[in-house]
Amino acid sequence: MSIRTLWIILIKILGLFLISGALVVLPQSISFMFYAFKSAEIIDVLSVSAINLILLVIYCLLIWVCIYKTSWIIDKLKLDKGFETENIELNFDSTKIISIAIIVIGGLLFIDNIPILLKDFFTFFQQKVLFKDYPKSGWIIFSFCKVIIGYLLMTNSFGIAKLIEKQK
Repeated sequence: MSIRTLWIILIKILGLFLISGALVVLPQSISFMFYAFKSAEIIDVLSVSAINLILLVIYCLLIWVCIYKTSWIIDKLKLDKGFETENIELNFDSTKIISIAIIVIGGLLFIDNIPILLKDFFTFFQQKVLFKDYPKSGWIIFSFCKVIIGYLLMTNSFGIAKLIEKQK
């Protein structure tokens, strides 16, 4: 495996971690914008919304560059220069390495959110209120979605890795 291929794999894995981070960043920014709409003046709301939108665009652009434009990053940062050897002896296919990274990311999502989901369900059943009246119903749905996404990442990792590799 060449140094360049190793960097491509590492940058794509970084992009996958950024995607898993987006599952936290996006709901928080949307929640923050709703809070700003309720408690601030229109100028403050517009400025917060503009800054939030700019940051989300930058975040999404960074994810896109890490996953689909890895060669451009390597060329601009000259990551494959300055090594004594051109090849590293690893007997793994890049698709398998990315698949393993997807399994790890999915497992982390699954493991991190199962306790939160169970705690919120337990609290919900103790309150004995309707789901629509429960103040944390949105967080229950959010944790449930993250658990499902983690499970789907773990079970479909090879297909997702092939999709990422096909986009070269």
